[in-house]
Amino acid sequence: MLILFIRRELIANWRNPQSIIQPLVFFALTLCLFPISLGADNQALQNSAPAALWLALLLATLLGAEQLLRSDFNDGTLSQDRIHLEDLWLSIAAKIIATWLRFILPLLLCLPLFAFMLHIPLGVLPQLTVLLMLGSLCLLLTGTIGATLTLGESHNSFLLFLIVVPFYIPTLIIGVQATHDVLLGFSGTGQMALLGALMLFSLLIALPFSSMAIKAQALP
Repeated sequence: MLILFIRRELIANWRNPQSIIQPLVFFALTLCLFPISLGADNQALQNSAPAALWLALLLATLLGAEQLLRSDFNDGTLSQDRIHLEDLWLSIAAKIIATWLRFILPLLLCLPLFAFMLHIPLGVLPQLTVLLMLGSLCLLLTGTIGATLTLGESHNSFLLFLIVVPFYIPTLIIGVQATHDVLLGFSGTGQMALLGALMLFSLLIALPFSSMAIKAQALP
């Protein structure tokens, strides 16, 4: 059943290729600001790389969370899912996975290019990929809760930002520190384990909470 929901979401997303290119361009432009502002100082670029990567990831994830339920809410699909699906969490899980594939996976595939821009050694890319993958899932799951709470609200992007950003702080602290350690030559396995545990905790909270929040709202 989950596979069918994911397939439905991916088909809907692929009908609008611009929605896949948009976060990639947004992420790249955000990272481009750091080399421009810091100039040709390679060491300064490398020192700022952890913060740059995670800031860009946060903004891209916020963009994904803001669009996670919007189209289904506007066209009534979410209301139909709430009425007809006994396990609404399956539909929400499919939307999260499809949003991750749409917004985050292209960024990870382009990570070697971004590493070149920030003078990050290519040898640490496997560790960075795992860190960013776990961190992005934590951020997106947290953002899903905010997205369900702001359904139908005017200026919901601003409300979403206010709700979720404080809960992003633990993930960002762990992620930036882990990235910094990896760039210094450490394995970062301890921080990876922490991010993995945080991701599982976010998963256990986000799916049931989001399902209950949607069922409790009066949807069009």
